[in-house]
Amino acid sequence: MKAPLSRTLLKGRTLRYSLRRDRRTRRPGLEVSRRDGLVVSLPARAREEMVHEMLHQWSDWLIKKLDEYDCWDGPCVREYATGSRILILGRPRRLKLKALAAGARGYKAELDDEHLVLAMAPERILDPRPVLEQYLRSLARDHLPKRTEHWAARVERWPSRVIVGERTTRWGSCSPSGTLSYCYRLMMAPPDVIDSIVAHEVCHLRHLDHSKRFWRLLDEVYPHHRRGRDWLNEHEDDLIL
Repeated sequence: MKAPLSRTLLKGRTLRYSLRRDRRTRRPGLEVSRRDGLVVSLPARAREEMVHEMLHQWSDWLIKKLDEYDCWDGPCVREYATGSRILILGRPRRLKLKALAAGARGYKAELDDEHLVLAMAPERILDPRPVLEQYLRSLARDHLPKRTEHWAARVERWPSRVIVGERTTRWGSCSPSGTLSYCYRLMMAPPDVIDSIVAHEVCHLRHLDHSKRFWRLLDEVYPHHRRGRDWLNEHEDDLIL
């Protein structure tokens, strides 16, 4: 369960933010994103007065970012209903929400070139976001291992396992043990963009760094990988559920 948002004034404007304390945090920090709003990080024993000192010190930068992301009131949460647009494999689809019979569990999904039809319990229709996440995770668990197998064959290295989860700072990662982890929201990106991430992580199975050898291998395996990264940087906000 997420902690409630704190509220303060920043140059006369009401601001809501999340306060995080962590024993591993050594320095206070500020992060602003459309997904999380303003997050203030403090070391576990830091004075809470530091929050106001930091907000004052960085007020000009904060105001610019908060305006840019439109998140003065906290995370910018999208609302979904029948007719809403959502990207699936890089293509915009219109949602059609339907109710299952009373007492039914789970959901049913149908995807075509223009629509994503989701049938769910009637009480879920008012907030279908959890069902959308379930659907994207299911799609990712089916799609990403297959693409990983494809690119792994190209470099003749195979992961110990493939994990689909929620990653907030990276689209994918490779552990020293050979586990590849992906963010399920990649399923909102076009197939070639997905492949750029998968190929990148698979190349780490041979070079677990970003050395010249790694980049040479990735350039050889997937020459257009930079286009994928550029697309993600440009459209990152479109991939927030």
